[in-house]
Amino acid sequence: MNQNKISLAKKTLQYLEKKKITDINLKNFLSKTKVTGINNKIDLILNINDFFDFQLKKNLVNIEKSSQRDMLFEIMMARYDILNEYRTSVKNIIIHFKSSPQGVLKLIPKLIESKILIATFANINPSGIQGVIKIKIIFALYYITLFTWFNDENESLEKTMSALDKYLNNIEKVIKFS
Repeated sequence: MNQNKISLAKKTLQYLEKKKITDINLKNFLSKTKVTGINNKIDLILNINDFFDFQLKKNLVNIEKSSQRDMLFEIMMARYDILNEYRTSVKNIIIHFKSSPQGVLKLIPKLIESKILIATFANINPSGIQGVIKIKIIFALYYITLFTWFNDENESLEKTMSALDKYLNNIEKVIKFS
């Protein structure tokens, strides 16, 4: 991810701390940036998602190699920790899409790419029928847990960790990660 896109993501997140997505005047907002390919507000959100993926990649050097399940837990919690750094902004984005869910459809391909990235980092092969099933499960798991994160006001994200662990335990009864 180049520095201009990183700067735009941070600028967008900073803006969304106090205002809504609908308040963004795209032409004015982009007037001093050097980023191309941002044609609408969905592109701004996709850029933020790319920024979070970029941050996650940087943070993965600290994650120990272990079982797929444990790595998945650690990687997903690392992602929630990144979201937590921009908590107000991310919550404002979620609130926006709760009231305007049709916009989420435009995000789904990029969100799936992010979950494939998470699976790959956890040494889960996303290929083939089993891989597709695992990606769908990771996708659902991530967003179910996201709703716990949304209400978890504790800095250490205890409720989020507990919920993710419980969901992973339940999923492990049905599928094997290895």
